[in-house]
Amino acid sequence: MNRDRLKAKLLETINNKRQEMIETANTEGYTSDSAIKCSQDLDMLINKYQQILLEEKASTTGPFYEFVHTMKMWTLSDNFKLQFIEK
Repeated sequence: MNRDRLKAKLLETINNKRQEMIETANTEGYTSDSAIKCSQDLDMLINKYQQILLEEKASTTGPFYEFVHTMKMWTLSDNFKLQFIEK
């Protein structure tokens, strides 16, 4: 299955699960086992969708972006270390 079809199917499943969670919460209560299970399932589906988006973004950014991002992280951690030492 190509990525666009997978994303569309995931969005459809996310919307269906969201509706199921709302209906379950309204009938059985927000803290019922069924509502919590729906919420956890929904979280997993959303995480899968976000992972696909991140993979797409990573595949378009290339190695230079990775290098710049790594350098920023070093700079941030160096600044944190300096602030920590000064205090």
